[in-house]
Amino acid sequence: MQIIDIFALVAGLLAVLSSSLVAFHPNILYAAIALTFSLLSVAGLYAVLGADFIAGVQLIIYVGGIIVVILFAIMMSENIYRARFVDNAKRFLAPLIFCGLLFFVLMKLISKASFPLVQNPQRLPISDAIGQALTTAYALPFEYIALLLLAGLVGAVIIARPEYKETHYEDDGASK
Repeated sequence: MQIIDIFALVAGLLAVLSSSLVAFHPNILYAAIALTFSLLSVAGLYAVLGADFIAGVQLIIYVGGIIVVILFAIMMSENIYRARFVDNAKRFLAPLIFCGLLFFVLMKLISKASFPLVQNPQRLPISDAIGQALTTAYALPFEYIALLLLAGLVGAVIIARPEYKETHYEDDGASK
């Protein structure tokens, strides 16, 4: 067993444990912190498998952006991080039994299947090819998508403005 295999095993175990905490922790703040570790471990798994671009995107978008927004929303909500969201364990009994049975059925199917074993898998970075494709063949569609996202963002800001809401809701109410 190589060091990269040990890292993949540790990252996988961390992903499973932290995902379990996300699903079952009664405190939403601790669940959001566990989600951070879950997303970090998934980025580590991507890096181990040679998908360095996807690992970077996972870190920048999910860990860097989404988690910050979630934590900001939790902290700005009044007393939501003090609330407990798991009432009782009885309602988790049926899904737990179903998931356990599904796990054993899938493990039986996987153990009976034959997968080809690669002795020394090549884990080559792919970000160079993606960068070349985005700046040459797919440059124009990439710019179109960027402009579309910018237009959506500007539209969302205009709609979220209080002046827009006041004028449009008053106009709709007066016409009825």
